[in-house]
Amino acid sequence: MSISKNIAYITVSDPNNRHSWSGTDYYIFATLKKNYKIVDGLGPDEPKLITLFCKAIHGFSLYVFKKRFDYRHSTLYSKACARLFDKKISKKKYDIVVAPAGIASIAYLKTNVPIIFVGDRIIGNAINYHTILNNLWKWSEQQSITTEKLGLKKAKLNILSSHWAADYALNNYKMPKEKFLVMPFGANIDSVPTADFVMNNCIITNECKLLLIGTYWKNKGADIAFNTLKQLLKKGVNASLTVVGCQPDEPIKHEKLTIIPFLNKNTAEGLKKLEELYLSHSFFILPTRFDCTPIVFCEASAFGLPILSANTGGVAGHIEESVNGFLINYDDNGEQYAKKIEEIWQDQKRYLELKQSARDLYDRKLNWDSWATKFIEVTEKISS
Repeated sequence: MSISKNIAYITVSDPNNRHSWSGTDYYIFATLKKNYKIVDGLGPDEPKLITLFCKAIHGFSLYVFKKRFDYRHSTLYSKACARLFDKKISKKKYDIVVAPAGIASIAYLKTNVPIIFVGDRIIGNAINYHTILNNLWKWSEQQSITTEKLGLKKAKLNILSSHWAADYALNNYKMPKEKFLVMPFGANIDSVPTADFVMNNCIITNECKLLLIGTYWKNKGADIAFNTLKQLLKKGVNASLTVVGCQPDEPIKHEKLTIIPFLNKNTAEGLKKLEELYLSHSFFILPTRFDCTPIVFCEASAFGLPILSANTGGVAGHIEESVNGFLINYDDNGEQYAKKIEEIWQDQKRYLELKQSARDLYDRKLNWDSWATKFIEVTEKISS
């Protein structure tokens, strides 16, 4: 039964686009529509002239001064977004405004409708961590943080996907604890097989098959994953590595390395291929160099695939040590990854138990239905 509340869903991107924010915009939108009577997508929209002007400033600054302008969190852009969405919100009686990854859209809103911000990072601890927030002008950095503070303060509740994000806001922005809630995201896949299907159809052979899915080779640590493969082979482990979604700058040829440059999981064919990859591989490896919330961890857990990832950013928000995977020292170049994989792989009883506990964690926590249950619980207390 749908909950009788009207929700305004504000995004500058298209909430029906499965590629926006790695599909998270779409899946939060779909989850809300599944549970609430009315959910109006008020995007995609943004102040076009202001956006064009801000992009021009950023482009000029980058070309001439080699300095970045974080225009999407600038005062000019944020105020223009607020004017745009205030008009849209005022056209109907809404009970809640939900803004996924939209801190700039809510910072200067004048509406009295309770706002819920959903995000995976805090700008303050992402500056000089994420590449798009590297080498900012100091004034741009200050504007971005001011915009964020205003947005977090304006929101009735800030739902963040990791303690990495929430703790930074609490410790550095000095805001009330009750304004923040940590809720992990779900797997961005339409149809996840049942636990029985996963456990009965996973393919276990004498080959230890590593899987990495990511959009940028260096950023996702694919070079470290390749070093892990070489370490395993050196140890005498029959191993292989499949990398999906990216390619190295310089071609790499190795008989145990397979590269699939692109896979569209939003098509039936792509989803089937993705399912086959998850079911046929032994471990999911992601030595990421920077990340807020790798949604692939939810997907890997759904298919009972143990995860190994660098301990950085918000990664720990979706990995429970020895339950669905392991956090490896950020500076490791493959040695500790290989050591942990060899240790688990040589103990098949422990490996199978890890597969089961990974899937159990997905069923219990890393899915959108669980997210929706918690969202409903906390928002029922919020009224306009």
